[in-house]
Amino acid sequence: MTDTVDRATRSVVLLLAGYFLLQLALRLALGGALETDEAEMVLLTPGFRLGYGPQLPLYSWIQAASFAVLGKTIFSLAILKNLMLFATYALTFAALRPMLPLRLAVAGTLGLALLPDVFWEGQRATTHSVALMLMIAATFAAMSGLLRRGRMADYLVLGLAIGFGGLSKYNYVLVPVALALAGMTLPQMRARLADRRILASLSLAAALVVAPVWWMLRHPELAFASGYKLTLGEAAVETLPWLSGLGDSFAGLAAGLGLAALVAAALGFGLRSRAAAVALPEPGETFVRLLARAALIAFAIFLIGVVFAGATHVTSRWLLPVFLLAAPPLLIRAVAMARPVAFRSLLGVVAVLAALTVVGMAGARMYGPARGAVDFADVEAALARFDPETTPILADFYIGGNLALRNPGWQVAPFLPIRPEPAPGTPVLVLTRGEPNITSSLGRSGWDAPETAVVLDSLDFRVPYRFDDSKTLALSARLVARP
Repeated sequence: MTDTVDRATRSVVLLLAGYFLLQLALRLALGGALETDEAEMVLLTPGFRLGYGPQLPLYSWIQAASFAVLGKTIFSLAILKNLMLFATYALTFAALRPMLPLRLAVAGTLGLALLPDVFWEGQRATTHSVALMLMIAATFAAMSGLLRRGRMADYLVLGLAIGFGGLSKYNYVLVPVALALAGMTLPQMRARLADRRILASLSLAAALVVAPVWWMLRHPELAFASGYKLTLGEAAVETLPWLSGLGDSFAGLAAGLGLAALVAAALGFGLRSRAAAVALPEPGETFVRLLARAALIAFAIFLIGVVFAGATHVTSRWLLPVFLLAAPPLLIRAVAMARPVAFRSLLGVVAVLAALTVVGMAGARMYGPARGAVDFADVEAALARFDPETTPILADFYIGGNLALRNPGWQVAPFLPIRPEPAPGTPVLVLTRGEPNITSSLGRSGWDAPETAVVLDSLDFRVPYRFDDSKTLALSARLVARP
């Protein structure tokens, strides 16, 4: 029997690995331009630093290591992302499998495959959010070990997970806080958290984050350069601006968790059977309750944060911690209360969704105005008049990262204050998509009095997409200098 279970467990892991190998092969076969977050990695990973910009450094550290070993290539970018996505699923499975029957552990793991921010955006575009997913899954695995065994090593592993999680994205903090609060409502977990060895976890986590936090405090103009994203809403209510943020939060919850909730409801209620229902063994029952309660607590904390910050704009992706906490218990409960056919139905839904995702990834890179379908050789040809080999260039992540990857010798920097202001009279090429706003671009790059910059030369041009000549990307180039 043990051999059968081990064989089934290995099969699950191998199927996951095979899927992400397929995604890696597809990315390499399609080629094309970098997505925006990939391009950001090219521009903001010159090596190992305590901080790089407005994002926390974990993904950049791992990407810098990948670049050091494999070179600055699309392969280095793609293999890292797919390894991290695979590890996210594998660690979630590792957290659930020792405490639950195989089909329930698989069901909980596949809950992640029903989250658009995981199966689509995580695969297509995001980077730092992928690091967040990975560290949330690592935290699940650490909490699982702590609940089951409670050894000193488990407390140290939890400290590592929290520390590195705290360096993935700012919203990771929702996870340990919500898990701790939820854990205090469950006797078994409360005993683990009340143990004085939890101080070792917290000390280790603090030791990991202290240096990057010190860097952030010394470079606030870089570390908090994305704060404007909280106030992008145009229709905010003047007297209670956070109402717009709350509306976005609930809309984001529906968008991010809706598919998983619908599938869970269809399986759990449409195929419900008291005779076939499975009672979760301990400590699996405690762990599933822990995740479910933590999801509710995390969302409540998030809403309080929206009100406290006066945020007028919230994107679905900021709720990723809530989604990852909620999806596994949703699917575990649904499959546990339903007839055996529910599990097979879930496998079928996920298989169809995975196939559609593979096809969709190809379409997203090849057809219509896709970022991956821009031919940057055309961009380089248009810029030849500005002598880009020797002229410093400022550009957004997408344009700048693609040019830097193709031309390692060019001096390309993003619209962030990471370079000293050039000497008066030194020409700098500013590249933007659409209508140029030179004052804003130079201001974000750290220039004093950017409105006084002199435009020496200008060019507005369009480049076609590789597979759709009817659409073009509008670009603007301005050669500017300080007076």
